[in-house]
Amino acid sequence: MGIAYLVTAVVFAALAAVSWVRRADSRTVAISLTFVMIGSCWWSVALALTQLTGSTVAAVATIATFPGPSVMSAAFVVLGLAIMWPQWTPPRTLVLALLIEPVLISVAGLTNPWHELVYSGPGAAEVADPAGWAYGPVFWLDSWFGYTSMAVGFALIGWSWWRAQPVFRPQRLALLGAALIPVLVNGVFLAGGFGDSIDPTLFGFAATGTVMTYLIFRQDRFSFSPVARTLIIDQIGDAIIVVSPTGRVLDLNPAAAELALGLTVRSQADLVGSTVRELFGTSLALDGRHRQVVVDLPGGTRAEFHVRSSPLVDRRSRELGSVLVARNVTEANAQTRRLSEANDQLVRQVETIDRLRADLVQLASRDPLTGLHNRRYLVERFAGMLETARVEGSCVVVTLVDIDRFKSINDEFGHLAGDRVLIAIAQRLREQAPAGALVARWGGEEFFVALPGTGTADGLAFAEELRRRCEQQGVTVEDRTIRCTLSAGVATYPDSGASMNDLFHAADMAMYAAKAAGRNVVRLYEPTEPDEMTQPDEMTQPDD
Repeated sequence: MGIAYLVTAVVFAALAAVSWVRRADSRTVAISLTFVMIGSCWWSVALALTQLTGSTVAAVATIATFPGPSVMSAAFVVLGLAIMWPQWTPPRTLVLALLIEPVLISVAGLTNPWHELVYSGPGAAEVADPAGWAYGPVFWLDSWFGYTSMAVGFALIGWSWWRAQPVFRPQRLALLGAALIPVLVNGVFLAGGFGDSIDPTLFGFAATGTVMTYLIFRQDRFSFSPVARTLIIDQIGDAIIVVSPTGRVLDLNPAAAELALGLTVRSQADLVGSTVRELFGTSLALDGRHRQVVVDLPGGTRAEFHVRSSPLVDRRSRELGSVLVARNVTEANAQTRRLSEANDQLVRQVETIDRLRADLVQLASRDPLTGLHNRRYLVERFAGMLETARVEGSCVVVTLVDIDRFKSINDEFGHLAGDRVLIAIAQRLREQAPAGALVARWGGEEFFVALPGTGTADGLAFAEELRRRCEQQGVTVEDRTIRCTLSAGVATYPDSGASMNDLFHAADMAMYAAKAAGRNVVRLYEPTEPDEMTQPDEMTQPDD
């Protein structure tokens, strides 16, 4: 048995070394587990010496045993607290309080004659031959204190299992089972299950230390979820809710609890176990999709949440529930809507500006009286029309129209009536001109029409029809019909000229030829020798 205790001491020393090396992973758990293993190692070495040495050394070893189990039981209390709250750090006052019992029992055991309060009987006073010693009152008091400390540690581990959510309970249960191994071994020993052999409780502690070290540092069974929860989940501003397959809340972080308590009159203790609809007033589809959910808040306000659900499964692909992550996007959505409204308003303003710009362009390019294009627009558009005809090899017919004796109309009927005549002639030009034609006011009582892709015969027919309508219909102004006629000159590209100025001049010359022929006629430009051409200053002026 002495050899067995030494082997057990080596196991405890190895476990203490492993725990100390891994203290960065979970400091409080690792350090407390290290001292549990050191205390157990001390205890094992002392028991080995009682079995392997003579009476005097065995007697000293028996008395020196007490610091080992005392430190072990004190450290086990801290270990239970650390398993309960993995991020907890023991205060200095608690550490000092737990060290009182190991110090007192060590002082009592190593001081004459106080050691006789621990052991009494033959040889106890001389510290020799421990085989005949009996347990003194301090021994039983210390034993009671040690068992109480161990019971507190077991209770804390059991409590951590009990308060854990179902998804985490198997992790805590494994630790609780490992911690109960020495209790079961000691119970069997006290019941006589091991006969008259030496107390095997330390072997149970060796098994417990091995299993717990494996669970804590190899599989990270207890610390993963609490660390993640304390350091990450609890710090997240989004509401995180763990929901069972039946739709009941298994766990929720502070943000979710705060939201739920703000919506219901429940206490925080009643949140776990409630349904999502009971807490938030709406059901959430646990289908792994993203949803926008609107929640009615107290005071008549509403909040918008972006909710994402994810399935929660174990390593065997068994469904454990779902995790809901709800982010309050009320302000973000409101800002998005404000930006959208501002963008729409900006678009409308830009459209208005574009319309105004187009209107200004139109106003700048149109004659304000007749609504026809003005001479500036005519020059710009006609240049492009001629270029197209030049490239395509097509013809363009131009007609210059003048109202005969327009000055006499103003003198007889007034200038307002003259304006009405100009407007009426412009309207007839718009109605008669084909699509693609260019119609403009040349100036005064003169109008210009360009017909792209049209031959000379069609151009003459257009001008003649316009002249005929004006002669037959007249213009009605305030129940009076004003009779007026038109004179028109027609020129063609490229026969009458190859440039814009040549065509303007040709149409003008043809129109004056119509005036010279007695007015109310249409004339086609016919080139003649320069000395035979009738000059405009020799002809009757249009306002005669």
